[in-house]
Amino acid sequence: MSRSRVFKVASESHKVFEKDGDIYVDHVEKHGGKWDKINLTEKSGAKTVAQGVQAVKDWHRKNG
Repeated sequence: MSRSRVFKVASESHKVFEKDGDIYVDHVEKHGGKWDKINLTEKSGAKTVAQGVQAVKDWHRKNG
């Protein structure tokens, strides 16, 4: 079971990882700011890294 995954969506690198039982996404090229790191467990209900990756892809598919 993978604890993290790095991939590109919307020409931006994203890292989805697990920390303290929650799933987060980190925008690799951004440093700081409100949307640099997002708790996907709170925002989308993701409980695994795979669910977090899918949540990020779905969000970008709907919102650009």
